[in-house]
Amino acid sequence: MEEQLSGSTQDERLASFLSLINRDIREKAMSLDLDFATSPIRLDLNRLTVVADTADGPVQLKDMGSAENHLGYHVSTHLSLHEWFTRHQSPVPNVLVLDQPSQVYFPAEPTGEEVLQTNDRTHLLNIYEAIHRTLQQLEGKMQVIVMEHADLDDPVFSQHVVERWRYGNDSGLVPSTWMESTTPGS
Repeated sequence: MEEQLSGSTQDERLASFLSLINRDIREKAMSLDLDFATSPIRLDLNRLTVVADTADGPVQLKDMGSAENHLGYHVSTHLSLHEWFTRHQSPVPNVLVLDQPSQVYFPAEPTGEEVLQTNDRTHLLNIYEAIHRTLQQLEGKMQVIVMEHADLDDPVFSQHVVERWRYGNDSGLVPSTWMESTTPGS
């Protein structure tokens, strides 16, 4: 028992597990066609970031370029970690909540037209396909909740929409009756 709990054994197990998780992060990053995905990818626990090990040296997530890369690596890493936790009956809850992953594909300044360009739409659908593939592999043992403004007309997206909350038809996440003025003490 002492050997199983020794520091060196724990360090070796962590390194081994991280190696496997890193492989999954890289596979997901490659499927999303992210920058640096062909390089070895690793989760750096000391800095709590993702690093690509390139021929020119390590490249941390903050230096990997576009918001699309940042989103893609975050999704790849979270899916890979949750996949590991789920497969190994970890006490980490089997749920991942993502808030508006489409945000990186829309212009920073509203233009009045909220239509995704073809390339952006394809990349966003790839994010949803990566989520879907992971959930299929886990056979319902994990849940991903995505809160999203985009409403894509594609089965990869639309078949998984459970509710469309809109204030225009009084079907918001928070019912309008909850927001009515009340007098103090009532």
